[in-house]
Amino acid sequence: MKQIVCEVCGSNDLVKEDGCFICQYCGAKYSPEEAKRLIVEVNGKVDVSGSKVTVDNTSFVERSLENARRAKAKEDWEECEKYYNMVEQYEPTNIEAIFYSSYGKARMALVDSDRFKREQKIKVLKNSISVIDDNYDSSPKKYEENKALIQKINSDLLAFLNSSFVMNTTTEYGKNGSYTTNDSEYTYDMFVELSLGMIESIEHIIHTIPDKYKTTYLWKIIRQQYAYIYSVCRKTSYRHNYKNKRQWLDSINRVDEKLKQLDPNYLEADLEELPRTTNEVNAIIAAAIVIIMIIVLVIYYISQSM
Repeated sequence: MKQIVCEVCGSNDLVKEDGCFICQYCGAKYSPEEAKRLIVEVNGKVDVSGSKVTVDNTSFVERSLENARRAKAKEDWEECEKYYNMVEQYEPTNIEAIFYSSYGKARMALVDSDRFKREQKIKVLKNSISVIDDNYDSSPKKYEENKALIQKINSDLLAFLNSSFVMNTTTEYGKNGSYTTNDSEYTYDMFVELSLGMIESIEHIIHTIPDKYKTTYLWKIIRQQYAYIYSVCRKTSYRHNYKNKRQWLDSINRVDEKLKQLDPNYLEADLEELPRTTNEVNAIIAAAIVIIMIIVLVIYYISQSM
């Protein structure tokens, strides 16, 4: 079987338009005469000369990375996914492309009211996070570059976890009137799974880094992710499998101890005080009312005894 292969990017997705063949990936145009010499066998042999086709995709990957980063900066998630997918096609172990191609897709899912579609897109992102450590280059020459990239990935993941999202509301009627519920707990459940996936991947990376290189920044990432999970337990009324706040506080304390060992000057950050749930607010109000009543009664009895 013969195909026309773009000499710029190596894609075989060329479409004939207005007498020219146009590559659907990089946009390169070829005349019919030029296209003939691009015809190759599936095994990579050119049908004209029989020589091997060798394509240097470096410039294409670099341009795709530039386009992907530009789209991400503009929060154009569709374009972000598109260009990072192009990079991943030619560099399947590129951590940046692996993560952000799925990240763009998951970002778009946040505005989709179909939570099952959202779950599918977020599952892809979770799988991408799970292979970051598999493709992590622990060689000394890559340390600083990887440090900056991992920190950026973590920052963007936290931004994602703290994003607003579309939720479906339902009005139900009972003996005491109507009340409204929503399905936000399902999305928070997915978010916690992403956070746990990041923690696991970072822990694996820590074990691949030579002892002479500091892992403090990686332990700080783990702490931030544990703190996020703790915050979910604080701000959501639906706690699912993550209802035990104590276990996450214990995890945070263990990481703090590790960070103090690595850096004697380390000071643990305060956990963010998040808005209380309705149940928590009601409990506080009830306790305050009881205290006020006790105080009033004490004052009354004192005044009567005088």
